[in-house]
Amino acid sequence: MERVNPIRHVGVALVLIFLSIAGAIIGIQLITTIGVTPNTSIIGALFAMLLARIPLQAFRRYRSIEIQNLAQTAISSATFGAANSLLMPIAVPWALGEPQLVLPLFCGVSAAMLLDAWLLYRLFDTRVFPASNAWPPGVAAAEAIKAGDKGGRQAWLLVAGIAGGVVGAMLKIPMSAFGTAFIGNIWALSMLGIGFLLRAYAQPVAGIDINALYIPHGVMVGAGLVALIQVVMVIRSRKNDALTVSRNGNEVQRALGVGSVGYIVISALLALAGGL
Repeated sequence: MERVNPIRHVGVALVLIFLSIAGAIIGIQLITTIGVTPNTSIIGALFAMLLARIPLQAFRRYRSIEIQNLAQTAISSATFGAANSLLMPIAVPWALGEPQLVLPLFCGVSAAMLLDAWLLYRLFDTRVFPASNAWPPGVAAAEAIKAGDKGGRQAWLLVAGIAGGVVGAMLKIPMSAFGTAFIGNIWALSMLGIGFLLRAYAQPVAGIDINALYIPHGVMVGAGLVALIQVVMVIRSRKNDALTVSRNGNEVQRALGVGSVGYIVISALLALAGGL
């Protein structure tokens, strides 16, 4: 397996840009239609594998697992970033009838997204996010890259999937939802299905409009608070000291401190830009 520096090749950069644009489109389309954001990392890895199987010298570099890893990272981060970090926050002022706040908020959440990425990098392989955890989506992408390094059958299956998606979309079939059922997290999709059923039958059966009562909103806020409490408990707990991690607790506290200051600065700038 040849070892290359991806930054040296303009073609690789163009492919990563293309995958990022495609990932952003997928994320925005799905978050606005069915309300979920899928994990598209395997799609990026398989796309790079497909390019690697083209019998031309220019595409030989895509056999590098480093480039394939960059491909899956690019499309996955673009999918989640565009849908969850950018689109959802700017939808709030629009829904509240304050469209003049959309542009300042977009600038603010863009800066916050970059800060989030830095924090995730600094917190990975710590007691908060140990590298030894299961990480199912990452393991799945890594296994796909390893399998593609030995054979390109998965890449051709991707081509078949693309063809099926095009045909289904032409027939007015919601193929985005169909595809999400295969690459989404089973627990998240199960909860999504339960939520759809409750939303559809709560009012005709029990006469309760759970959306008007803001029950779903409260559930999401509560889940976020639980996640925050869990992180605080992990940082303060000593029972995880046996974990083998590459960063100690001091680095975690330092990263969270810098992140907190960064969020305060971004919030202050956003308040000034919004005229508050």
